[in-house]
Amino acid sequence: MYRLISGFAVSLLLAGCGGGDGGSDFSKTTTDAQRTCPQNMECGFLSVPKDYSNLNDGDIDVYYGVRRANIPSQRLGILVFNFGGPGASAVNGAGFMAANRLPNDILNRFDIVGMDPRGSGRSEYAEELTLCAENGNCDNEYAILSQYVGSNSVVKDLDQLRQKFGDDKLNFIGYSYGTRLGSLYAQLFPEHVRAIVLDSSMSPNTENYLQLRLGNTKGFDTVANYRLVEASRMSKYETVIDSVNTIKGYVDKEYNWFSKLESDSTLNRLVSRQSDKEWAPISAGLFKFLDDDDVADLRTALYQPIPRMSKKLSSDQLRSDALFRAVICTDELSPISTNEASISEPRFMAESKLFGHYQYEQNASLCADWPNSRDSVANIENMEQKLAGQRILMIGGQYDPATPYAWTELMHQQFGNLASLITVNNYVDHGFSFDGNTCIDNPTTQYLLNPEIPVGNISCDGSIQTKSATYSSGITPEEDIHPAKRVRGFSGI
Repeated sequence: MYRLISGFAVSLLLAGCGGGDGGSDFSKTTTDAQRTCPQNMECGFLSVPKDYSNLNDGDIDVYYGVRRANIPSQRLGILVFNFGGPGASAVNGAGFMAANRLPNDILNRFDIVGMDPRGSGRSEYAEELTLCAENGNCDNEYAILSQYVGSNSVVKDLDQLRQKFGDDKLNFIGYSYGTRLGSLYAQLFPEHVRAIVLDSSMSPNTENYLQLRLGNTKGFDTVANYRLVEASRMSKYETVIDSVNTIKGYVDKEYNWFSKLESDSTLNRLVSRQSDKEWAPISAGLFKFLDDDDVADLRTALYQPIPRMSKKLSSDQLRSDALFRAVICTDELSPISTNEASISEPRFMAESKLFGHYQYEQNASLCADWPNSRDSVANIENMEQKLAGQRILMIGGQYDPATPYAWTELMHQQFGNLASLITVNNYVDHGFSFDGNTCIDNPTTQYLLNPEIPVGNISCDGSIQTKSATYSSGITPEEDIHPAKRVRGFSGI
């Protein structure tokens, strides 16, 4: 989730650790659209209403890219990807998926499409948010544009994109926050749904950011219990955290001091995604600490460099964080006050003795007393009555540290018998489809090709990666990361 001063930043402190070829990255000409386009795609700008409630308020430009179907005569339509956030672009990610992840059965039949949501990538408002984020304050920009970047507007842009390609029905894959967009699309435009995959779902019925973070905090405990293995370790860890919360540290039996900074980094890495490779280096040290009350090995491990982390956030990462706040706060259905946020710590602690205080400190007040206009999203509910029999596929990880499995179960309930569920076990990660597990990828492919045929409810072992997709030659391990796993936004602590 949103991380300004978070476990990510803490780990940076402990570890110490698309340019262009001329022209502006935000230029809106056809030439510039192609200049930054992935090599396997065609790109352009889609003109959409700035304000769907006031069509006289002018249009804005949304950037998209398309990789055409291999067999046009067998084309089933566009397949639009959103990789989460909110804050992430999608054009480059869709190009990556077409080149490195998607099977030929999909590439033959679908135009693979990415659309950069408002405020991201090359789309409208990205430039303004980049500049203000680099300067450290976006309050003025939020007052001007936040009401136009919410999820309702993005979903309506998706429908404009569908119409541009001449399709009567939409095919969509949304990861993480992208599941909010996919489920909202099904609710707003049920007659235009062909196939929708909701991978790592957000909750269908949380009404503000505080509620989202409370649910996320409870999910962290599920991951921690799984990774710590033994209940005694969880109990000991809660004792340690109680000391950290009280005196800003903990003293072990050898009189070693375990600081709050070190504690926060450990919490972050305890619930980090498997794909981030941050947990394994500290696991043995943490187990020794909790089993023997000796923190020395854990402290040594914490100070080892983490190669994937840069010393400074890029301009795009800063922009992504700024857009995250604009969208999340604009979407709220039941806003809260600063006073309500300030007294919410007991609610966080009730969800998790380990993570409650930290989550309260970092996230409780993000949208409190948001002074700007909202475009509230409706709860997703009773979808079995709203859809005309179209089936939906959901994928959720039992140990997803970003969007808890309980949220997937709630979303599944709202779609009733129209939804099939693939549950991913034995793996701590986020975003699962088309990342090399045939147990997940094969039924997802079959669903997209024939959505009227039920997939059924399936359990898959997430630790098995058989690389079901065709990989491009020469791709490096550093580049070979699923776009949904690169996204800032709804991630760990």
